[in-house]
Amino acid sequence: MITIKKYIKYIGNIVTVLSIAFVIYALFKLNIDFSRLANVKAVIICIAGSLGVTLTVYILAFAWKNTLDYLAGTKTGYREAAHVYGKANIGKYLPGNVMHYVERNLFATKIGLNQLELAISSVLEVIGIVIVALLFSLICAYKELVMALREYMQPVYIIIAVVAVVLVIAVAIVICLKSKRVREMLGRLANVKFLIVFIENMLIYAVVFAILGIVLVLICGYILEINLTVSMCAMIITYYMLAWVVGFVIPGAPGGIGVREAVLVLLMGSSSVMSGSQILMAALVHRMLSIIGDIVGYFISLLLAQKESNTPQQADGASNL
Repeated sequence: MITIKKYIKYIGNIVTVLSIAFVIYALFKLNIDFSRLANVKAVIICIAGSLGVTLTVYILAFAWKNTLDYLAGTKTGYREAAHVYGKANIGKYLPGNVMHYVERNLFATKIGLNQLELAISSVLEVIGIVIVALLFSLICAYKELVMALREYMQPVYIIIAVVAVVLVIAVAIVICLKSKRVREMLGRLANVKFLIVFIENMLIYAVVFAILGIVLVLICGYILEINLTVSMCAMIITYYMLAWVVGFVIPGAPGGIGVREAVLVLLMGSSSVMSGSQILMAALVHRMLSIIGDIVGYFISLLLAQKESNTPQQADGASNL
């Protein structure tokens, strides 16, 4: 058992190092014209935007904790869940765009969380986030959604998606037939209490999208000094959601890098609100702030882990007085 935990620790450390390396690479790859950011107003927006992204990481951690609490039937400490979530979140920058879910399971073994509950919680999180983004997109920008999917969903991606869905369904059926525990767990999802938890989480995901969209609005309005109306702001937030969805579903894009920015340029360019160079600048700055925010979130997760490890020692010290 000790050997298994040791190997899991090694794997987790390797994934973390690779993730940080890809994050640094992504920052250099953006090729941002930093002269546009060399003023007090831009710096303030960049700091606020990065902290806003970091905030969304720990808001999402709260939603993840809600799901785990329901599935496990116990209360998981928020600090523990936030530590795991914040540390694993940086793994999304590894190629494949799903490594942070694998990494989350590796890290979570250290605090004794059940792997089945973790796996199901990750699947439910993806489903909830995608549903929220698609609902907003379908309601507010149906034509743009179709346009973006036609532009970027090449036949090979559709084939991969269909094959992946079929494989997932086949594997799920086999697992359900062979595992009583899985059947029991899935049975718990067909419950009104779970529906309430899922709806609560979807509202949280909507708040997260709103924060990330507002960061993009601030970049356009204050750094690029575009005169925006309320309807334009709503449109930018909606387009961000659309770009996020396409960046998520396109396989092989670490953290959606490249795809999300391309979709933003396509959609916002069609609206004639901004010039092509302004849209690209806004998209790149938003990506930079997202990366910085995720890095800050990662280091906060390390501080949370440090506090957790220090707490028992403080308690022991107090008992000896």
